[in-house]
Amino acid sequence: MKKTCLLMAFFAIIITTSASIAQNAARAYSDYYQISVYHIKNSSQVDSLSSYLQNTYIKQLHQLGISKVGVFLPIANDTSADKRIIVWIPFKSLNDIHKIAPGVPAPGYTRMENILLTAFEKAPRFKVPILHGPRENHIFELRSYESPTEERYISKVKMFNAGGEVSLFARLNFNAVFYAHVLAGSRMPNLMYMTSFDNQIAHDEHWKAFSNDAAWKKLSAMPEYQKNVSKADILLMHPASYSDIY
Repeated sequence: MKKTCLLMAFFAIIITTSASIAQNAARAYSDYYQISVYHIKNSSQVDSLSSYLQNTYIKQLHQLGISKVGVFLPIANDTSADKRIIVWIPFKSLNDIHKIAPGVPAPGYTRMENILLTAFEKAPRFKVPILHGPRENHIFELRSYESPTEERYISKVKMFNAGGEVSLFARLNFNAVFYAHVLAGSRMPNLMYMTSFDNQIAHDEHWKAFSNDAAWKKLSAMPEYQKNVSKADILLMHPASYSDIY
């Protein structure tokens, strides 16, 4: 009896270990991302922080082998009291995050928040979009979808992956940069993704096509995907002049 129990325990350990190895192996082929949101109170601070990012921080990241750093300025900065700069950094490994502590303190800002993400199953690697027309007209749209519960969050993630929402965006040429789970942030459970467009007109036309698409109408009407988003934050941005993603 004792030998049987030991044997069963042995096989249980093997099965558990194998599953863990397989899961980690699969995870190793997906990107991780950090989104830093700098909140700033005036244009002078925007200019000061931009200068630091361009001349110091981004160069440090490049030296560490992170060649595609996205820096974006929300369009709403022109009129908003809470001005922001968004910095998006991709990693091939979670361990790489430890490399990026700034060597020089950043200039003043009101506050800063970091969001840690990992890429979706159907979009394991980020893509640098190919956009046309003047760079200053390019639109990057960052969306955050919050869910009321973990169960509803799983439903929304499934909608993107198995449900085909990622594929639909690709078919309609939304030029997605990434789709990802939020692993650590202030609004969990939530997912985030970023799409890009040549200009505001192209942005509006793409979303109109998406809303009218038969596949989206069918997908969004399915019972299993109802009430899986409790809040959606939508941020339209222009790339900074020194952004690697533009």
